[in-house]
Amino acid sequence: MRSRRTVLLAAALPLLASPNVAAQVTLGVGVGASSSELIVTGVAVDSQEPRRSPAVSLSVAVPLSERVGIEFGAGYIRRGSTSTLLQLGDVDYRIQYLQISALGKASAPVIGQRLSVHFLAGPALRLETSCEREARLVLQPITFLVECDAPEADSRTAAIDYAVLGGVGARLAATSRLGFRLDFIYSRGLRSFFENETETTARNRAVTLQAGVDYRIG
Repeated sequence: MRSRRTVLLAAALPLLASPNVAAQVTLGVGVGASSSELIVTGVAVDSQEPRRSPAVSLSVAVPLSERVGIEFGAGYIRRGSTSTLLQLGDVDYRIQYLQISALGKASAPVIGQRLSVHFLAGPALRLETSCEREARLVLQPITFLVECDAPEADSRTAAIDYAVLGGVGARLAATSRLGFRLDFIYSRGLRSFFENETETTARNRAVTLQAGVDYRIG
């Protein structure tokens, strides 16, 4: 099990806006659902069942101009999937991350100042908080369940994962400060999340649909 205190402290760093821009930021909170799967190489995968799970995030958006800005985010996400391997059985990865992101944001009005659309893109850093691997053999009724960072695990996962995010969304202004938004985000891991280099690699990929509210300060 990874240290939760360490990852929580690390997640707070991008959300600390400097005092001179604190009056310009937009604070947001979002909840939604994600569907994730693994991009696997080096082993024959017969089929794969995605992992569907809730997603929660906080954001701080700092404007650079009237329509362009940077949105810092921190969220709790779950990744993994169940893969059916030929001649072996099912392997289920259940990974939980604290995700920190810095996304460029460009917006454009649709109906005056009330409705706008925006585009998001940028990198994300993921800090693993827990990971389990469950293997169910096809020839024998045996199930193996291990922590991914346990000494006996033959394919340990890295504590840090890197990804790129991109998406589109819309914001409906309820007042001059309060707004409601809906975002569709695609994410893809940039490298294998296995700690050691092996012939088998696995990267996370997911789509997330998230609704939320934001509040403009200043």
